[in-house]
Amino acid sequence: MRSLKALLMLIFLLGLAACGSKRNPTGGAADTDRPTLLSSSPAEFGDISGKVIEIDFSKTMDKSSITNAIYFHPPIADTRISLSRATLRIEIREELQKDTFYHIILSSRLKDLRGNQLDKEHSLVFRHGNPPTASLSGLINYDNPADMEAKVRFSLFSADSLLVMMDELSGSSYEIGSLNPAEYKLRAYIDKNLNGRYDTSAEPFFEQSVKASTRTTMDINLAYVDTTMAQIRRINRISPQELEIELSKPISYLEHVEIVARDNNAELTILRRFLDADRVYLLTSAPDSLEYSIRMRNLKDNRGNMSPATGMQYTPSLTKTESPLQLLALQPRNGATVADLQPIIELHFSRIMLPENLKLSLLATDNKTEVEWEIVNNNGRKLQIRPKKALANYRSYQIIVHKETKDFGGNTLEANRESVFLPIKR
Repeated sequence: MRSLKALLMLIFLLGLAACGSKRNPTGGAADTDRPTLLSSSPAEFGDISGKVIEIDFSKTMDKSSITNAIYFHPPIADTRISLSRATLRIEIREELQKDTFYHIILSSRLKDLRGNQLDKEHSLVFRHGNPPTASLSGLINYDNPADMEAKVRFSLFSADSLLVMMDELSGSSYEIGSLNPAEYKLRAYIDKNLNGRYDTSAEPFFEQSVKASTRTTMDINLAYVDTTMAQIRRINRISPQELEIELSKPISYLEHVEIVARDNNAELTILRRFLDADRVYLLTSAPDSLEYSIRMRNLKDNRGNMSPATGMQYTPSLTKTESPLQLLALQPRNGATVADLQPIIELHFSRIMLPENLKLSLLATDNKTEVEWEIVNNNGRKLQIRPKKALANYRSYQIIVHKETKDFGGNTLEANRESVFLPIKR
């Protein structure tokens, strides 16, 4: 009898345990996995002449999230969109344009049944017929090299500002293919704070319009908004009458500069002025005061920021420069070949070089025939010259910068500088 009671008690306890194991769990980790796109039918780049597209997701999706989450380009007005668990079905109920690429954007506003958004915006491209193909490609240039590790979000718009596609880029180059030949606007930025929008104060940005044809090149230059103004950083006294003014940033335009004596407010005459990026070179009359102020107005940088004024005091050098003038660089270098029959010859001097003080000969090496040349650019210390007429192909030429070349103070080169080059144009 005792053994029977013990057996019945064991069966009862096992039954309780079995009943307990069938209880539904209470709590547990929330489902936060974001759904993603798995496949489509037809496959991407496939023909949609059948006017039905099915897209499969990794999770069951919420029908109520479809509204305003799907975009077409070219626009398709008459569609029937339905969702069956993890499959989105698009039925097109209008005539498609002949030989055209169609882009479909699935926004991250699409959600699964747990409210998790699609992992990112997905852009799919299909075709109707055999459309001509246009593409965009180029380099991605970063203001901050560290940004190369980040994803670049881009949006492509039509000329009438309709969204064509959205995606992410990375690295140092990009290519966007399967476009209809047309005018587009490309907008790109790095979403550093991951809030889904561009923040002007902290994130690099790019926007430019382009006409895309068969293979079109356009570089993406991701730049931070720069609202700083150009200011004088340093004044270098090269000689009593030559000044090099360093600015805090490169500028493209300088409206006015003046030099005024501190003691009597008399203005020092500026004979020549040259702008070269973040340097301003000045030749002046002989100073007759112990202290001057340089004042500049309306300095415009390469991003359009206008500095209304900047200034700095300096004490002029009163010692005449006696050291020789130096030719720091001469291009083409000796022994080089050039692919142009009217090549640019570049000269970089240690001091301001006035055209009338440059003594240069350009000769055919075989018979010493002199070639006429002209100055095409003068930035003070840097001059660019070129032959007035095309040189003979496969005939070598000699550049001689004669030692009589002198700076404004009369200092000459120590010796002639020469370079021989060969034009080869195939």
